[in-house]
Amino acid sequence: MGLIREPKNVDFIIESEPWTNEELKLLREIMKKQRERKAKLKLRLTKKSRTKTQTSKSAKMP
Repeated sequence: MGLIREPKNVDFIIESEPWTNEELKLLREIMKKQRERKAKLKLRLTKKSRTKTQTSKSAKMP
């Protein structure tokens, strides 16, 4: 997403509407799910890296 330049002698005024309680609740639920999914993915990636290092170490050992 890029920046929009204002033409000379023109001002862009953006008025955003306040969020309703229902919209805030929905947003918070979505953010919570995303954080949980990201944490699970991070955990899964660390487990994979551990198993790779363990298998490579055991393969080098006589």
